[in-house]
Amino acid sequence: MTVRYFDKKHLLHFLLVTCFVLTSQSVQAEDFKDRIEGEWVTYRGDWIEIRTIKDGKETTRFLKFDGKPLFSRTAKIKLTSESSAAESLALIKPQEDWEYLAGGDEPKDQTWTGLGFDAEKAGWKTGEAGFGYADNDDRTVLNDMQNNYTTIFIRKEFEIPEGTDLKRLGLLINYDDGFAVYANGRRLMNSNNVTIDDETGDVSVNDHEANGAEYFSLGEYASAFRPGKNVIAIQGYNRNLTSTDFTLDPQLIVGGSGSFAKTNRTEKHEGIRTSWFHNDRAWNGKIDDVIIWDRALSDEEVSSLWNRGEGSKDISSLNEGLLGHWPFDGNLEDVSGNNRHGKGYNSPGFAKGKLGKSLDLNGKSQFVMLGGEASDYAPESGSLTVSLWFDINKLDKRWQALLSLGDGSWADWRIFRQQMTPNVSYIGGAWVRNNTKVDDGKMHHLVAITDKENNEVRLYIDNVLVANTPNNGVGDISTDDDGWHPAVGANLQQRINLGTDLEGEFLPSQDSLRIVTKPSEQPNANRHESGLYNRSSSPTEALLMAARKGDAAKLKELLKSGVSPNATSTGSYTALAYAAAGGHLDAMKTLIAAGADVNQQARFGKSALLVAAGSPHVDAVKLLIENDADLDSKHSQGGNCLQEACFWGQPDVVEYLLSEHDMNPNARANGGRTALHYAMWSMLPRIPEENNPRLECMKHLLESGADPELRWNRTSVREMARNNHLDEATKLLP
Repeated sequence: MTVRYFDKKHLLHFLLVTCFVLTSQSVQAEDFKDRIEGEWVTYRGDWIEIRTIKDGKETTRFLKFDGKPLFSRTAKIKLTSESSAAESLALIKPQEDWEYLAGGDEPKDQTWTGLGFDAEKAGWKTGEAGFGYADNDDRTVLNDMQNNYTTIFIRKEFEIPEGTDLKRLGLLINYDDGFAVYANGRRLMNSNNVTIDDETGDVSVNDHEANGAEYFSLGEYASAFRPGKNVIAIQGYNRNLTSTDFTLDPQLIVGGSGSFAKTNRTEKHEGIRTSWFHNDRAWNGKIDDVIIWDRALSDEEVSSLWNRGEGSKDISSLNEGLLGHWPFDGNLEDVSGNNRHGKGYNSPGFAKGKLGKSLDLNGKSQFVMLGGEASDYAPESGSLTVSLWFDINKLDKRWQALLSLGDGSWADWRIFRQQMTPNVSYIGGAWVRNNTKVDDGKMHHLVAITDKENNEVRLYIDNVLVANTPNNGVGDISTDDDGWHPAVGANLQQRINLGTDLEGEFLPSQDSLRIVTKPSEQPNANRHESGLYNRSSSPTEALLMAARKGDAAKLKELLKSGVSPNATSTGSYTALAYAAAGGHLDAMKTLIAAGADVNQQARFGKSALLVAAGSPHVDAVKLLIENDADLDSKHSQGGNCLQEACFWGQPDVVEYLLSEHDMNPNARANGGRTALHYAMWSMLPRIPEENNPRLECMKHLLESGADPELRWNRTSVREMARNNHLDEATKLLP
């Protein structure tokens, strides 16, 4: 062993160098943290999202366009890696030109993925990314794609600077439904919803919505790239010919990313409009005598359970394949002998049922989780039968659940109210709906069956059968692996979603932060978790925020510093529109005096008047009109300010526009939609607090001569009210 001694000079030098290296690394890490912390803003349709990242915690607030809170989220957030504290570099920026082949044509061979390919000679076109149709989110619109072809091909040559760390390459892509990526003639990867058979070339594509750019690291494919000229080629796939939309919108970046993990996620909603799983879709009424088998019962066996409407306490002849039997006779015990006893949450009650006592649930928080192992309820046979009795106190939530394993896929079988109707549906490998009206105060018998062997799902209400034999077969209910048990009287998918830890990437730039969350196995687990955010302190965002708050003094300061009164952010409305939506008249006057364009169109083609009409502030609407706002202005769907006021349920604005400006109550938007259609579009059956303002709008329209027989997409207002079970709206119509 050699022992090396340092004199004082060399020791001091060693310590200084070590300190410098450690300090540099610390500063680099601190720089990256500084660049992601702070307050960030993005826009999602008519919502504003404000995200704050600070000291390992993330808080996100979602606001309506008029500034009213909708819901909020919190999470613990931890950086798990930082690839570089350097700025990210865009090799292919948004909206750049790409060469593309569409119209159902396909390349003759794979040479289109390489540098030597002559796209012009091969008859390819050039267009801006993104490519697609519908949803108003594409720049190169493929109007002929629907019903004609399902795939397009795009390619782009680009330069990689010398010295670039190729392991830090990343693809940002907004897509619907899937894609495969090639570089310099080599296939790299495809989205995880696309399966390609390497031998036959057959492709299967599952549904994927375009909810913003997602990040895919190309680091493991670094060997496919080189400094200098390269080509990236992408084949985009639509799920099927009849798909209602398609998007393919790629970018290519390098560097500046950091991985994160989110845990302890919570969510708080202010109302039912934003909570898709409002109150866990809890049942309000009784549920009795739940029985589950790992096989498909026959019609005769189902009839014996129905027993001419009397029910059957003796099921000894049906013991084959019995997973559990919960009579709910004052307790939650499984009497099948399998000891899969239930566990109650929030003190579920008991009342007189069909066969002895039954569960009596309040529709707010009470439910029962069935016991045993989670795998017990995903039988290997792929077949399942569920029997129960139920009644209803109140139908007040979409998709209210009688019994649910979740809402993640076909494998998550569930029995539920169909949308907002008085009918019941079942999903278990396929979907089936029974149109028997069940909100009549009576106890009803239900049997739901997944029959894998006969490729069929069946649903009986009071021994009345409906069935569905899907062309592509019954899905596999034996693959559910999220570990959750069935809930009686609730659908706990929102809890499953929030219980999923999320991973992703931060990609900071000078005044923006792109957040890309990796796809989750749970549906909607990362909904509204990805996007491009701007610092709230940036000049444009500061202007928009001051307008939303009605801070005229701050507006004057920003305008004096040179910020344009017409500045907008990606996806935002104008500052004048936000001030008007909040009823901030002084802020509006400040912006108008500074030269704000009253008729400037922004998100969805909306002017300030079209936005203000969706708020209750008649004075703001008057001020805009007094300053030459165009009453005939229409948004991208052809709607005017009267129709917007009806859509958002603003009866005072409707009355003002009809009485003071003699607006036509029968004006037609795209597809023939009238103001009456708009008023009913957002109504929910049996939810008076949501519907009453829109009913008032309808009254004003009818008094002014609105015609309920006019049709939108072949549907009259009267038919729309009947189809959507809007009884109060039906009563209003002459």
